[in-house]
Amino acid sequence: MKEPEKDFSRFHVKSRFMRESLMDKGVMESTVKENQLAILPEHNVIMIGGKSLMDRGKKAMYPLVEEILENQPNYGMVLSVSGGLRMRHSYSVALDLGIPPGGLTMLAGTIEEQNCRMLYALLAKHGGVRMVRDNFEELAMYLYSGMLPIVVPMPPHFWWEKPPKYGNIPADGADYGIFMFAEVLGARSLIYIKDQDGLYTSDPAKNPKAEFIPKIGVSELLARDMEELIIERNALEMLSRARAINKIYIVNGLKRGTLTAALEGREADAGTVIYQD
Repeated sequence: MKEPEKDFSRFHVKSRFMRESLMDKGVMESTVKENQLAILPEHNVIMIGGKSLMDRGKKAMYPLVEEILENQPNYGMVLSVSGGLRMRHSYSVALDLGIPPGGLTMLAGTIEEQNCRMLYALLAKHGGVRMVRDNFEELAMYLYSGMLPIVVPMPPHFWWEKPPKYGNIPADGADYGIFMFAEVLGARSLIYIKDQDGLYTSDPAKNPKAEFIPKIGVSELLARDMEELIIERNALEMLSRARAINKIYIVNGLKRGTLTAALEGREADAGTVIYQD
């Protein structure tokens, strides 16, 4: 029996974008996916303010660590700490020297690393583990082993940080970085721990008549164009078009129980909720 002739012509793989330009708006809009994969949907991402909590020392951090550990058996958590006062001082010196935004980003990341090391020291005997970015794919192993991973929140833009709209301080800071971290994970919740009850119409430390805002849509908040915010504007802009994170909590880490309330979804007791509207 004669064998069929083999086809040695070039093999073509059919691809959705083979003949399309990825600069085409219509093509880009067609990629929107309603049900985006959530990588770790049962876990919570928690951002601890460096200036708000860590810089206050043990009087602020010890009670917060205790509350984190109380919730550890029931809630998987990824922890993070921003740079605080040391980062602000470094920014001041670097700006005086004329260092560009990308250089400032590098400085901020190293200072946040110091705070993460201190948080690790507090949590090591309870399963705390510093997670460097190269180990991102091992995050699930850490969490499902009952550990408390601690990550640096500053996005790894390094020297490629884009020029900010205002001034010369990187617009994509720690609040933005941890938001993007939670978004790519499809996290259960994202909680920012500060040193005030949440969002106000202005800084309550400067204006005693400032009004507390318990809940607000992110579009409405951005439209108000407030002079001061408790969270980076870029993080709010990302919330407005996020696929996975549809709300964030801002809680007072100096008040025991607010973190627990946020983890339990008790919005009325948690501080401020900013939601995607």
